Amino acid sequence: MKKPATAAKPAADTSSDMRDLFSVQLQRLAGLSSRIAALVIPQHFSITVLEWRTLAILDYLGEAPLVRVAKHAGVLKSQMSRLVTNLGKRELIERQPNPEDGRSALLCLSPAGKDLVRRILEDSQTRNEAMLDGLTEDERTQLKALMKRVYANSLGYFSELKKHIPYDQSEDDDHED
Repeated sequence: MKKPATAAKPAADTSSDMRDLFSVQLQRLAGLSSRIAALVIPQHFSITVLEWRTLAILDYLGEAPLVRVAKHAGVLKSQMSRLVTNLGKRELIERQPNPEDGRSALLCLSPAGKDLVRRILEDSQTRNEAMLDGLTEDERTQLKALMKRVYANSLGYFSELKKHIPYDQSEDDDHED
């Protein structure tokens, strides 16, 4: 794995308030973003956030067996099965035969599902713009680049930790497909 370029290390923040920790601030921002989506998506599109996540996953995977979609969504296979059944009844996803495993089907978006994903992504762009309001274009570009570096550093750190600390996840999906 290529190690990302790093800048000189700044002095460590020695604040005794946990709210000052980067990881806590990041979690708070992610939680707030999720709450915003949970307010908007069901009201505007008559779909739950988890249903939206399922459709978005199928959008970037193209087609995939239920188990893989469940893993990407971070839910149990049984929960994903119920989601897929409901999305199928609403004709937002389709099942195709799986040529590699006759016991399972490949899930993919229907034309109506693709249209809904497009509309929600457009709405998400608007929400993201509101969240980034006040940042210049250069600051936005810098923020994205920094987030990528922090993600790469965190993934490397996690990988190192797993070498030395027992970890019972059989197959992590830490990278994006």
